[in-house]
This record gives sequence, C-alpha cells and structure tokens, in this order.
Amino acid sequence: MNTMLWILQVCLAVVFIVPGFGKIASSKQQHIADGHIKPDGSIVPIRILGILEWLGCIGIILPWLSGISPVLTPIAASGFSAIMVGGLIVHIQKKEYKMLPLLLTILLVSTFVAYFRFRQLSN
Repeated sequence: MNTMLWILQVCLAVVFIVPGFGKIASSKQQHIADGHIKPDGSIVPIRILGILEWLGCIGIILPWLSGISPVLTPIAASGFSAIMVGGLIVHIQKKEYKMLPLLLTILLVSTFVAYFRFRQLSN
C-alpha cells in the first residue's frame, strides 16, 4: 500500500506542478486569452492558486519523505481535493464538461491519498 501511495503522491505532484507554474509565470494577457479571467479581472487569485499548487507539490512529498511533520502530506492531499472541488464547480458553471472526468479523477486520487496517509498516521 505504501508503494502505491508514493506513486500516487508523485503523480499528484507532477499533475499540479506545470499548471501551477503557468498560473504563476503567465502574463495577465495570456490568462485573458486563455479565458481564465475577464479583461477587467484581477490576476491575484490566479497567482495565489498557482502558489498554493506549488506548495502542495512540496507538501505532498517532502514531509512524508523526511519524517518532519508528516501530517502535512495528507493535509496537502486534502488541499488538492479542495482545489479540484473548486475546479469542478468553475468548469460546470462555464459549461466546460470535457474537463470534468480529469478533475474528478484527480479529486478521487487526492482524497484516496489523504485518507490513507491520515490513517497511517493514526496507527
């Protein structure tokens, strides 16, 4: 089980690192062109989300690997679950249904990791 959880944790980190970087590094004009924000919208929420995704990539791996505050790993997985719930809501509101299977899969994987890592901590 531990090996499978590690594989899933690495997969989650990989899944979030590239979009997180895009949210941090892309210009406001690029986000407008991609439809992430309206022309008069603020870039700040997108940047914050990108930073949170990067922190989650660190938190999903490092605490459990190092043994320092390992509770942060299932908390990071729970954070990814919350991001995915938010993503599902936004994409449903925008009627972008083709994204839903991917978002739902990531939600299930991150919830699975959170549950079993919390469970391992309690033993």
